[in-house]
Amino acid sequence: MRASYAIGLDVGGTRIAAGLVERKGRIVKEMRTSTPKGGPFGVVDAIIDAIGEVATGVHASEIAGIGIGLPAQIDFGRQTVEFCTNLPLGGVDMRGLVMSRTKHSVAIDNDGHTAALGESRFGAAKGARDFLMVTVGTGVGGGVFIAGELYRGHRGLGGEIGHMVVDLDGPDCPCGGKGHLEAFVARPAIIREGRAAAETYRGSGILRRAGDDPGLITAELVIEAANAGDEAAAEIMGRVGHVLGEALVGLVNLLNPQLVVIGGGIGETCPLIIERATQAISSEALAGRRDVHVVPAELGNDAGVVGAAALAFDEHDSREGLHR
Repeated sequence: MRASYAIGLDVGGTRIAAGLVERKGRIVKEMRTSTPKGGPFGVVDAIIDAIGEVATGVHASEIAGIGIGLPAQIDFGRQTVEFCTNLPLGGVDMRGLVMSRTKHSVAIDNDGHTAALGESRFGAAKGARDFLMVTVGTGVGGGVFIAGELYRGHRGLGGEIGHMVVDLDGPDCPCGGKGHLEAFVARPAIIREGRAAAETYRGSGILRRAGDDPGLITAELVIEAANAGDEAAAEIMGRVGHVLGEALVGLVNLLNPQLVVIGGGIGETCPLIIERATQAISSEALAGRRDVHVVPAELGNDAGVVGAAALAFDEHDSREGLHR
């Protein structure tokens, strides 16, 4: 039976988004909530609550299953969480915990993969066979499509663009490494740079926006200031875009994609990031730069939800012997 709906969840370090999604990618019902702090069981409880809310009024037989994008390395074949930087989920049987409390099958994947899947099926990368997806938010995720298929690697752990080393002497990364891309461009890095700028006269505009309280400076505030033309904030966000672009130069040279899609809560809200990343690729990449276009994600915050639902549909149809 070809079920009409799937439930997709995008679990991030800051928020959880869930949606009841039709096969053509339309979200029928959705909700968002803050990601609980503390242990993994609070995250599981929030996921269960979100599932219950978006599934209300729909018979269980109409739902193909549940797909969950997690900010973690997922052994896709075993459906296990191997490592998670920004949430305490490493080694936790997320699939089993959620499945034990619902009436549906559950599939989990890395959130960069699900975002890429969403943009491939229904968004900016529709029709593109070779592209990169980069999500910039609390962390930095990624997805790689090669010859029309999502490339997960040997165990499903591939696509970790955020943990490419971009500076051997760079700052510590939340994962425990040093000088990784995530340490330069994700939300905590922007907050760090914004608060440092606020200690100087040049950053006085940022400080004023925070009511003269450096502790209230957020990444969103810095982006808002940059978009409004504040020089110090624009310098911070321009540097974010440049560092991201430098990392993408290597990937463009390695993979020769036709498209780079930039999304995530940070990546989608600051045009300067895409502008500077494009400049870096145009000036430093090899011949492949002539083929690649850097574009914003089209699905916005819905990419991960729609992609996770697509994952659930794929898993259901595979079990049922149906063809996509």
